[in-house]
Amino acid sequence: EIHHWYKKFMTECPSGQLTEHEFKQFFGLRGLDPEANKYIEQMFRTFDMNKDGYIDFMEYVAALSLVLRGKMEQKLRWYFKLYDVDGNGCIDRHELLNIIKAIRAINGGDHETSAEEFTSRVFDRIDVNGDGELSLDEFVEGARKDEEFMEVMIKSLDLSHIVAMI
Repeated sequence: EIHHWYKKFMTECPSGQLTEHEFKQFFGLRGLDPEANKYIEQMFRTFDMNKDGYIDFMEYVAALSLVLRGKMEQKLRWYFKLYDVDGNGCIDRHELLNIIKAIRAINGGDHETSAEEFTSRVFDRIDVNGDGELSLDEFVEGARKDEEFMEVMIKSLDLSHIVAMI
């Protein structure tokens, strides 16, 4: 399987390093609205573990492996890092709201509640200390207890269409 991923990666990216533009192209994520674009850029930065502005094959495999086979605890920690856009160790309402809007823009479909209402519900349920920010512990525990939130996170990184392309 890794050999297959390597072949695909090197075919699509002969230099061995994926730029942000190539990342969007590789995963068919072009022409998205600004909110969705910001989310994809954040995803790129999260995959780029050594922060050199490129995703090399090892970073690519590590990310795919985590998303496809990782334990839920690992995935939740990764989601937290992805959603914590400013890197301050907490997710505030604005960060979560923007992520929810981006996920909806990418995935499409109708939703019973607005992104704002959904964000408020998540904070009401899982912001245990009520400080308006989700710590890693609140995020992980809350996601485990809140099925609706967990479902949104899983959809936010549903790579089944990407794996099918690989």
